[in-house]
Amino acid sequence: MQVHTRGDGEPTISIVGSIHGDEPAGKNAIEHILEENLTFNKPVQFVIANEEALAADKRYLDVDLNRNFPGDPDSDTHEQRLAAELVNVLQGTRVLDLHTTHSYPEPFGIIKSLDEAALKRVQATGVENVIYFPNESGSLIDAIDGIVVETGHQHTDEAMNNAIEVIKRYLGFYGVIDYDAPTVEQDFYQYTATVEGSGWEFTGENFIEVEQGEVFARKGSKEKRASEAFYPILMSTNGYEDQIGFQAKKITPRQEI
Repeated sequence: MQVHTRGDGEPTISIVGSIHGDEPAGKNAIEHILEENLTFNKPVQFVIANEEALAADKRYLDVDLNRNFPGDPDSDTHEQRLAAELVNVLQGTRVLDLHTTHSYPEPFGIIKSLDEAALKRVQATGVENVIYFPNESGSLIDAIDGIVVETGHQHTDEAMNNAIEVIKRYLGFYGVIDYDAPTVEQDFYQYTATVEGSGWEFTGENFIEVEQGEVFARKGSKEKRASEAFYPILMSTNGYEDQIGFQAKKITPRQEI
């Protein structure tokens, strides 16, 4: 784990990249920001998380880091020990956690709460689509105060460039750097179900509604049809080993859940 602090004082904001070692865009974007001649008006810390997995270009070495928070400092596994270290480093700060995906080329946000603080933070990133995942999965933002932005397709320059823009928007919103960006209208979705299965070709498009009865995945002569209308999120042909992705419904941020 690398931790780089910029600005004077104790950081209240953290930018985290590359929790997964096969997602280098976060690391590369952080390094780009650190190399720019930026003036930091307030303190911020940048964390490149899973260096060992990055070096191996593997999602993880022992167990999935983003399914094992808050971790265990006495564990035999690298990622559980690292999870505990990350929680200590990030505790008490507002965290922006950068990831990449197989499912969608543009940045989108993931939040664990619909409270004002979470809505403000995801607004700061400038993403157009936001997913509310209320259930816990052992992710970093289950353990600390933060939001996730998936910045684009894994192993692409576009994902890195998107991550740089998201970081600058986030820091500019909180006055850490001088960076003005227009406000973006955002659509919100709430997770409703996981679609299990392996070897399926996803034939829909994320954030575009699948109507009741519509085919959204195929495997040979087999088809998956929607039993009711839903919005696909994080769905892809090869993003997960044992699932296609997730179903969601569209909500408004103030809607009672």
